[in-house]
Amino acid sequence: MRVLLFLLVLSFISCTPFSKYSKFNKTQNCYEAYVCISNNSLQLKYQSFGGFKFANDKKAYKNLQKGKKSPFKNIIMYGWSNNLNGDYYLLLDNERHPENYQYKDTIIQNRKITIALSNSVTYKTNTDFLLNFKLNK
Repeated sequence: MRVLLFLLVLSFISCTPFSKYSKFNKTQNCYEAYVCISNNSLQLKYQSFGGFKFANDKKAYKNLQKGKKSPFKNIIMYGWSNNLNGDYYLLLDNERHPENYQYKDTIIQNRKITIALSNSVTYKTNTDFLLNFKLNK
């Protein structure tokens, strides 16, 4: 009985919407107002605007979202911008599609990677830029 209770508690504690690959994310400033995000384990390279705050784990996500639950699972990275009044997710093997997001998928090394960009980011130049993938070379 104690073992079952321990396993149940452990499953709730370790439950996270973030992918096991999110811990391999690296961010660095590139160019003037941009941030380059890479994840070598997924062969992913992504460029974002510099005004975003990022989360790679559940704790950082809760701090940015004030405790709100994520609408997605298998999050590689989460970005939120007060300047653009919106957010986006980089997702691995996404199967959820809430209506308040727009999506772009790509396949990298037989894995589906999705960008989910909130519809509150409306300026076309911004959405086109944020829905763009780059592969590591």
